[in-house]
Amino acid sequence: MLDVTGDATAGDDYRVVVGEECFDWRELTESDLQDALDLLAELLEPLADGRKAALMEPAYETECRPSVALFDVLYSPDGGLPRDKRVRLQKLLGKCKRVEPDEADVPQPVRVADGPWREPSWGTAHALARAADGRAMSCLLAPYAKEPDWPSGWITVTRTTETGHDEVKAHVLRTPEDAPGFWRGLFTHEPVPAEHFFTFTEDAFPRLLFADSLRLHHFKGSYTEVLPWLVKLLGALNDHFTRTLADCGGDLNQVMRRFDALGLDISPESANTKKNAKAWEQRNVDHDGDTYRCDWHGKRLYDRDRVHFSLPIPERDGRILVGIFVDHLAT
Repeated sequence: MLDVTGDATAGDDYRVVVGEECFDWRELTESDLQDALDLLAELLEPLADGRKAALMEPAYETECRPSVALFDVLYSPDGGLPRDKRVRLQKLLGKCKRVEPDEADVPQPVRVADGPWREPSWGTAHALARAADGRAMSCLLAPYAKEPDWPSGWITVTRTTETGHDEVKAHVLRTPEDAPGFWRGLFTHEPVPAEHFFTFTEDAFPRLLFADSLRLHHFKGSYTEVLPWLVKLLGALNDHFTRTLADCGGDLNQVMRRFDALGLDISPESANTKKNAKAWEQRNVDHDGDTYRCDWHGKRLYDRDRVHFSLPIPERDGRILVGIFVDHLAT
């Protein structure tokens, strides 16, 4: 039976807060500014849908260029940005949820590891405050933002509080490549309940396709038992499977050994399974009007819990179809 623990998670609750540090372009050359604007837009593009990302109201008062605030940069032709980049950024930020800060968001000194104490922006402070309440949160800090000089990925931040200090785990998003790591971490940092699992899979595993027929209760193990392994397996398939197939030149045993080194057991179907017409048919999965054979599988334990998936599909931009969650199929 499927069991779910943890608090309910709203699938449309924003998880990324744009730090005002992203808008400090005062020391950038004109050439570097163009690159910075393009990168910021690239970071915002998949997030600016009215649901995933938020922007604090005080951000519009941030000094972006010498004596020029973000509001004027975005809405005045004299703000110093090329019109096309200004309009693009204006639209992307306009799609972010606008948040008025409250008492919990007042910036107080924070630090990472043995680094210096720094006063964060309103956006960074808000992301940390929400993380302290148990939400998985990411703060968007572009790579050109020198302060704070925190690394990308999941970090532990020590905050100043009214009673002393506390520690909060949060994510720092600096490049587009950092994003899947955040969405994957979200599954286990809260944790995400089963009913919201597929809400985040597109962002967490962008190189995978998921069949509509997938059901988490088809595993024998409980959701809480299966979840860490499932996220690890899907992440490895997304990041490594296609490249490993190419690197190994058709040597399937070598592919399996490389995944074994990652702590994952995957394999293609056996010759006996392929000879069993009824069993072979069970590996066929309909997706978006076509049928694909999911003739590879990963297994959590030797006798239970399988994820069946396809080879990369050329007509789907090389994506891999995850087609079956199951205790065990016929062989």
